[in-house]
Order: sequence, then C-alpha cells, then structure tokens
Amino acid sequence: MTRVGSRGTAGSRLGRGAKPPANPADGEAAYAAAVRILARQPQSRAGLEARLGRAGYTEEAARAAADRAVEHGYLDDQEYARSLVRRRSAGRGQALIARELRAKGIDDITVTDALDQVSDDAEYSKALALARRIVGSRRPTGYQELLGMVGPKLSRRGFSSGIIHRVRRELSAEWAEGPRFDTPSEHD
Repeated sequence: MTRVGSRGTAGSRLGRGAKPPANPADGEAAYAAAVRILARQPQSRAGLEARLGRAGYTEEAARAAADRAVEHGYLDDQEYARSLVRRRSAGRGQALIARELRAKGIDDITVTDALDQVSDDAEYSKALALARRIVGSRRPTGYQELLGMVGPKLSRRGFSSGIIHRVRRELSAEWAEGPRFDTPSEHD
C-alpha cells in the first residue's frame, strides 16, 4: 500500500498538493515553476532541471526554463557555487565541498573558481579549530590517541592530507608544551 505524500513514493516527487503539469512540454509553465523553486531556495542549473523533470516537465521544457532563468539572472551556477562554499567551509574541507558541488552538477572549472576564495591559511585555521574541539570533547590518554582521533575525523570532513599534517604537527607542539594535556611524557 502506498501512502499519499510519504517519502520515496511516486506521488511525493511533486510536493504536497502539487499536480503534474497539464502540458509537460509547456515552457511557460516550466519557467513559472522554476521561478517558484528558485524563490524558495537557490539551485544549480542541473538541480533545477532535475527538479522540473521530477515535477513532470519534459527535458526540453526544463532546459528552456533554465536557459530563461539564466537570462533573467535568477540562476547562476558560479554564484551558487561561491555561496555554497561560503556556507559550508566553516566545518568542512575543500575536498568534501568540491564533491558536494560536483554532485549538484557544477562543472570542475566553476568548482575550482569557487574554492579559490578559501585560502589555505583559512582552511588550516578552520581545521585546527575543529581539531581542538575534537580533542577538547574527549581528552586523549596518550599522544598516539590524540593523533589517531584527529586525523580520521578531519579526513572525513574533507580536509586535505597536507592540512591534516599541519594540524597534527601543531597539536604535537601543544602536546609537548604539556599544560593542555595530562601526560606529555608519552610523546616520542
């Protein structure tokens, strides 16, 4: 039995109370739907076309609606990518953000340009702050545990191995100074 409006069902793809378009090839209706979608939440071009397709519009109507939205300034993959990088970079590394942008249909050149706005020093500072929060939430009992808990967590957050190495080096120096940790003598 399929429930109306439940996630994952064919009926839920259109949203609550939405009806499929009377004419799936109608470019005007697709454009109006595109503007409504973009008014609620920014989208990538690929994301917008996919949403219009799920709403029942043909590929041609969705493509034409996206073209028109670009012409009128409602849709801009470069601005969308820059905005997503600004929002996501606080707790995520560039690799994870790049993967997310590519999954949303953003091309590699636009991804690279958007990620260029985050300097290596800024990414390092964010990774170091995150690592300190990780260490602060669970006091490591030894130096190796410290390194073992920080590296994998930063890696899962998309930070590069170079950034992770710098963070681990900084934490090692702090460990050697001793006051933040219980047993600095375990440091080799």
